[in-house]
Amino acid sequence: MASLRLTHAARDDARNDDSALLRAAAQGQPDAVRWLLDEVAPIVHGFVWARVGGDRLVTEDLLQETLLEAVASAGSFRGDSAVSTWMCGIARHRIARHWERERRDEVLQSRLRAVSDDVEDREEALLRREEVAAALGRLPAMHRQVLVLKYLDGLAVQEIAGQIGRTRVQVQSLLQRARDGLRTELGDDHG
Repeated sequence: MASLRLTHAARDDARNDDSALLRAAAQGQPDAVRWLLDEVAPIVHGFVWARVGGDRLVTEDLLQETLLEAVASAGSFRGDSAVSTWMCGIARHRIARHWERERRDEVLQSRLRAVSDDVEDREEALLRREEVAAALGRLPAMHRQVLVLKYLDGLAVQEIAGQIGRTRVQVQSLLQRARDGLRTELGDDHG
């Protein structure tokens, strides 16, 4: 029992240290900034990278936005979780905003070009990449989003429906089309 209390105490101390380090990084203290960039940022980077289909530029932009928001909000960090977990929560909101922008852009672009051009562009993109993350990145934003929410974030269909403002049946249909699209793309990549 004493070791359990010690474990809880050690975890509380680590969270207090994280909280202090985050505040110090927000104040520009070099060692704390290095800790944030060397220890925490790689975790958040991986979280974002997996959710944006391995798009390096988008990952870097969203990571930078997340770091800036975390530093600006350092005073609101309560220490209930690890800083990396807290920052992944910030990143999740940034990713959702990114997807929303992407969907709006796709709607605008689809009005500007013919459907056949869109299909040819996708086929050309399929030939350029072999990695699963890249194949995911080529899917329409809504398809990518539902696949990430379902398989990376582990959400139930009903939860996804609530997040994206669709019915459960619509989400099931989107998931089926997204899975079919991903299978097709992976087949093209490895064939």
